[in-house]
Amino acid sequence: MAEVKEPKPQCGGGNKAGDEYDVGLHVAGLFLVLAFSIFGAGFPVMAKKVKWLKVPPKVFFACKHFGTGVLIATAFVHLLPTAFGNLMNPCLPDLFTDDYPPLPGAIMMASMFMLFTIEMWINAKIGGHSHGGPTGDVMHSHAHGPAPGAPPRPPRSGRDSFDAEADSIDFEKRVAQRAYDDEKSRFPAYGPQPANTLSDSDMPPWFVVFYEQYVRQRMEMMNMIRTTQEKQTSSQVAVTEVKQEEDPFYDAEGQQVDPAVYRKMSLNITMLEGGILFHSVFVGMTISITIDGFIILLVAILFHQMFEGLGLGSRIAAVPYPKGSIRPWVLVVAFGTTAPIGQAIGLLTRSSYDPESAFGLIIVGVFNAISSGLLLYAALVDLLAEDFLSEEANRLLSSKDKITAFCYVLAGAAGMSVVGIFA
Repeated sequence: MAEVKEPKPQCGGGNKAGDEYDVGLHVAGLFLVLAFSIFGAGFPVMAKKVKWLKVPPKVFFACKHFGTGVLIATAFVHLLPTAFGNLMNPCLPDLFTDDYPPLPGAIMMASMFMLFTIEMWINAKIGGHSHGGPTGDVMHSHAHGPAPGAPPRPPRSGRDSFDAEADSIDFEKRVAQRAYDDEKSRFPAYGPQPANTLSDSDMPPWFVVFYEQYVRQRMEMMNMIRTTQEKQTSSQVAVTEVKQEEDPFYDAEGQQVDPAVYRKMSLNITMLEGGILFHSVFVGMTISITIDGFIILLVAILFHQMFEGLGLGSRIAAVPYPKGSIRPWVLVVAFGTTAPIGQAIGLLTRSSYDPESAFGLIIVGVFNAISSGLLLYAALVDLLAEDFLSEEANRLLSSKDKITAFCYVLAGAAGMSVVGIFA
């Protein structure tokens, strides 16, 4: 007897906005979220760019690593559970619930591979790797492999390749004498003697042989040096041409910046912020359509936005933007206004948008899965691994500094995990 499947529950019913909806309270919440978001993202940038604030480097160091923990917890505690919860809702079609329940994980994995592909393409174009430095106030660039135009390392040879007899003077004399006898046998004693033969030399035959060998080796060495110099000259000309095409510039701190390194760091921070902005819109919409428990949710979201902004802002501040560039402030404002824009959308559509509808569940679930993949890759590979496991980190950070930095990471992750209880 065929098993009868239970009917699926009906999606919807999450929109409870009505006469009890307090518009004034929700509008006040919008401005609070705006202020906390901009403060969280803007404080590290101001600490780095505005000199008269005189923020100690240790504060920026703490903000940077605390923010790394916040971003990791955002992906694991906020985005990923929401993606699975929404896309596995029993009211959705069988594709999500029965046919392929791991769909949120597959979407997250696809976004991670997409970001990895982009970074791999960037490395092929630029080379090396770069980020804000584990201390938060140093920008480094690494390029691996031999320098362009460097000559190949000659094979090693030593005295170990010769036997004991070859090292003796007697053996050298015997070789020279044999060469001298061979030379004499080619010319008869009664015939005309060629000029400059061994028989006409006042030097011992063995000395003449080894002198000729010295001259031959010297010629080979000079040719090798000449070839190497030509390669180095052509390489220097190529490098000069590249530098003429794109000259280095100076950042706000007066330090010279490689344009290729700047482009890569700028692209990395753009992708990192993109992963955060995806879900910020839905965070704002969630606040605006919430009635029961609104105050608790609002307080949790305020801490959420401030912590998340702190993590993002510390990475924005590490990018060596040109002096006078407004781009870091544009990124700060973009993060600060995204959640409030979501709140405004929620306010305007509170009577029609239902987060429990099939459309709302799928949209929020898919975008949260994408954002979690982007954030996980960026936070674990570009931030955590670079700050603690790279050669740069080993060179700049002592063991005590690493322990302190990791404690800040754990504090950020713990703080954001606690916020996850409420939001």
